[in-house]
Amino acid sequence: MPGVSIGPAMRIPLSTRSLFSPLIAIIALMVASISLAQERNGEFTRADYQEALDSGLYEEAGVAAKARLEAAIQAGNVRDISTVALLGDLAEVQRLTGDYDSAIQNYELAVEIVEEKSDMLDLALIEPLLGLGRTYLESGRADVSVEHIERALHVRSVNEGPHSIEQAATLEALADAHRSVGNFDDAADAAERMYLIYVRKYSDDALELVPILLKQGHILGDIREWRRQRAVYNEALKIAETPDGNLSKYSIRPLVGIGNSYATEYFDRYLSADDEDELPSQNLLDQAENYFDAASGFVQKTPDIDWQIRKDALLSAGDFYTMTDEQSLARLMYRNAWDLLSGTDEKLRERRIELEQIRPLLKPDPDLTVALPAELDLEDPDVELGTGYIESQFTVTRRGKLRDIGLLEILPERNDAIEAEVKRVLTMYIYRPRLELGIATDTTGNTVRFEFPYVKTSPGQP
Repeated sequence: MPGVSIGPAMRIPLSTRSLFSPLIAIIALMVASISLAQERNGEFTRADYQEALDSGLYEEAGVAAKARLEAAIQAGNVRDISTVALLGDLAEVQRLTGDYDSAIQNYELAVEIVEEKSDMLDLALIEPLLGLGRTYLESGRADVSVEHIERALHVRSVNEGPHSIEQAATLEALADAHRSVGNFDDAADAAERMYLIYVRKYSDDALELVPILLKQGHILGDIREWRRQRAVYNEALKIAETPDGNLSKYSIRPLVGIGNSYATEYFDRYLSADDEDELPSQNLLDQAENYFDAASGFVQKTPDIDWQIRKDALLSAGDFYTMTDEQSLARLMYRNAWDLLSGTDEKLRERRIELEQIRPLLKPDPDLTVALPAELDLEDPDVELGTGYIESQFTVTRRGKLRDIGLLEILPERNDAIEAEVKRVLTMYIYRPRLELGIATDTTGNTVRFEFPYVKTSPGQP
């Protein structure tokens, strides 16, 4: 039975059959909050909570949420339907601050109260169910997340119909959950349903459709539906055009999306090709370059575009030129991005993340089954496999390629096949180089570690 979870330091169990003692609740909450009455004279309102939450002041939002929940407990409303929203507010703060166990406990209690006081299809179930879904997703349990979000989707559909605009946010959460567990077809279906809802709602304001088309295109890329992906991005690009058919500030993300689609398809096909006949067409790279040039050129001559969008366009172009070994163009794009991010504290933080450390662009996976004998029968009960690892060290050059690739450690023992395969793959790695004072530079001492299977015992061995 879940109970109110005030936070990591205090949990208050509640019985399914009896009300929680108001006196015990008051004492526990006062200990957890160090007497909320001393925090502020007067009562907290929902507006106080929401204002703190919207401002990112999670500690203050938590204080307000706990105070309002304490008042409900004092009034004897522990298992009243009116307490559901209060539990949800507290759980939301706990989710945002990473206290996932407490958030789950409070969301589950909110769901239980609604089911007890009303029924299994009450609209009041939607927010705590979505909260559970988001919490499980963020805590790495996406498989559990899906079932809660799908239930929220069903409850809203029964009450408001399948095409309400509120359903779009639920479908977006469902798409994210499906993507996290690798259900890319289901994710694409959720994104398509979400798009159709937006079309019905915003038929007179087509620009509202651009963000959802971008999300749909991103999901299609996950399932390697390149042509469908580019069709979606082109639809967004057409919507974003000015009335006379020129680019607008809304065109940049679709342009970058199409460029990335062509480039990603090329390198995906390149890595999977078994011989020269299967190599992808150079036309894919030519098309990618056209779109990256259009995006980066437009942002550099249009100063009123949001700096985040400008940064993404410049870095995407720079990464493309790094991957295609056009170093002078790559350096130009990275330098422009460096200058753009050399301003406010927020921009400098972004610069540290994006440009002051190496960033992987192409990392093919090695085939680390190469050490297993070809004739090995993995179904044989006498075969016992172990897990070894190999760790390599390397330098990322200013061109984004790897140099000085060396073996640091391999266990349980040296293995020529494993070492050769790892070195082969590492020579194909490409990184966005690290910049110092706006100039790409070598970065030494980087490491990577792979695990591989090996035979511990096999038929005929003692």
